[in-house]
Amino acid sequence: MIKSYSVRHINVSPGLVLSPMSGVTTRPFRRLIKEYNPGAVGLLVSEFVSVEGMTRGSRRTLEMMRFSEEERPYCVQIFGYDVDRMRDAALMVQDIGADMVDINCGCPAPKVVKRGGGCELMRQPDHLRQIIREVRRAVSIPLTLKIRAGWDESSRNAIDVAKMAESEGIEALAIHGRTRAQLYRGLADWSLVKEVAEHLSIPVLGSGDVIDGATAEERLQGKVAGLFIGRASIWNPLVFREIVSGERDTLRNNHAKMLEMLFRYVDLLREDFHDSSCAGKLKQLASQMCRGAIWRKPLLTLNTLAEQIDLLRRVRDGAFLPSQESLEQEREATDEGIAA
Repeated sequence: MIKSYSVRHINVSPGLVLSPMSGVTTRPFRRLIKEYNPGAVGLLVSEFVSVEGMTRGSRRTLEMMRFSEEERPYCVQIFGYDVDRMRDAALMVQDIGADMVDINCGCPAPKVVKRGGGCELMRQPDHLRQIIREVRRAVSIPLTLKIRAGWDESSRNAIDVAKMAESEGIEALAIHGRTRAQLYRGLADWSLVKEVAEHLSIPVLGSGDVIDGATAEERLQGKVAGLFIGRASIWNPLVFREIVSGERDTLRNNHAKMLEMLFRYVDLLREDFHDSSCAGKLKQLASQMCRGAIWRKPLLTLNTLAEQIDLLRRVRDGAFLPSQESLEQEREATDEGIAA
């Protein structure tokens, strides 16, 4: 039984959250996940959105916040360094009607941390305190925070940062159990996640290495209120319903379901993007989700959406004949995916 948790008046049930991922958790992807995991996704989170772009009126950045009513409860995650821009951006999130606003204090990407955002804020807790304080004063919607274990092994300050955040009005906190120095290498430290949860009275969620029902059950222990699931949702977009239902491997060998989901994703993508942008998004999903399919490699070589749709239709109609090279390449890709 997967736990649920509440952030003020918002019930997140079940306590499974689609983690924010740059370039991935767009509105079409979020809607795909919600549609194919009915009743199994408690909260959807946007891509992390730059407060610089938001407050300077960048159309592309503002479009990243767009959402559909069926996505609720919906959270927008913002990142940046400037206190005033963080406050103003949070107000913009509130004004569009989002249910929550989350401050990104965990992104390890160089382009983010070199500008003072993401995990760099964990090295400047006094400045982070000022950001949280000003944002909390400005908005009335729930305010949450996502952090990491720390910057590196010599500065694992997650507990101190979490305590400070709660004292300043953060209402739920997610922690990724790796340091910034680790990026996504090695294993997430879930003992730290559980320790942080023990120290706080607000909901604490864990992030890192949740890929199926077994890992979810293992990590959702003690006071840990819920789980953030990111990369696994690209490998297996059905992961949420598998966790809730206890099913396993419902997609890997079901190529008909893969095709169904890809065609649906095309429809959703076309509502928000031009065809020229859809092609890359489709390949992004297919490269991970479709390992083992003999048509995966040929699909990834195509650069236009029209070509991709034509190939998928031929596969669906039984008219696709893969080359021997494609068969061998897909066998290698599948072996690599299993090993990973």
